[in-house]
Amino acid sequence: MSFKFGKTEHLKSRKSINLLITEGNAFVIFPIKTRWIIVSEAQEVSVKCAFSVPKRKFKKAVDRNYIKRIMREAYRLNKENLLTLFNNKDQKLHLLLTFIGDEMLNYKEIESKIILTLQRLIKINETSTACSD
Repeated sequence: MSFKFGKTEHLKSRKSINLLITEGNAFVIFPIKTRWIIVSEAQEVSVKCAFSVPKRKFKKAVDRNYIKRIMREAYRLNKENLLTLFNNKDQKLHLLLTFIGDEMLNYKEIESKIILTLQRLIKINETSTACSD
């Protein structure tokens, strides 16, 4: 399994992000709010992900970038089960992970929340697949 998080896996399109925010589903595993939507458009990767940290809560760009870097690293190392699930489907997943906490956390705390978030996404999409079959 490759642990890369290449440019093709980054969700960058303004149109896709706006669609995700307006029509996507959401849940919170504090301090991470997850927005996701399943799309059927043709793309080479099955899961695209974006990360955000609000300027309102963290004034310094250094702090925002640090948290995003930690979130990206935790996602990169733990995404394999989610990728396996969506590689076997015709559907594609767009994902936005937003840090909504008020204080800086260390890597281990953020990684544990990212893992819980990914497990919940897998569970949601496995049950929705079972219901639609």
